[in-house]
Amino acid sequence: MRRLHLVLFLALATLLAACAGGPPKRVYPPQASVQELQVQADGSWLVKLRIRNFSTVPMHFSRLEGTLSIDGQEAGRFDFNPGLAVGPGSAEIIEQRMAPPAAARDAVAAALANRQPLRYQLGGRLASSDPGTNDKFDYSSRLDPVPGLEGVLR
Repeated sequence: MRRLHLVLFLALATLLAACAGGPPKRVYPPQASVQELQVQADGSWLVKLRIRNFSTVPMHFSRLEGTLSIDGQEAGRFDFNPGLAVGPGSAEIIEQRMAPPAAARDAVAAALANRQPLRYQLGGRLASSDPGTNDKFDYSSRLDPVPGLEGVLR
């Protein structure tokens, strides 16, 4: 009888030890999108980029490389180290200044003047140093003029 208790105790301890690892750690590709575009007085843009982490672990982003297209026109390229830590299932905003070409600048000016939405596409690669990933992303959406804020699209 005592031997049976010992076997049951060891079996239970083994099962509990197998469950002690906690929830599984899953790493999913992150996403980048445009949160806001502000036209500056000198014609340049301040672009607020939203970096989303869909993983169950925190990610430290070490490189954002991509191309922003506005209304089908290439508006600019990014290639920098955001130095950004994003918690699991969270998002953070970073700012990037850019000098857009005339065609993209004109498309944004027309959308603001006519109070019309504007299609955009952002695509490229997001790399993280922790965990070590380098994922492609591609995001398409639209930006709308913000009532009461001159030169701002969200």
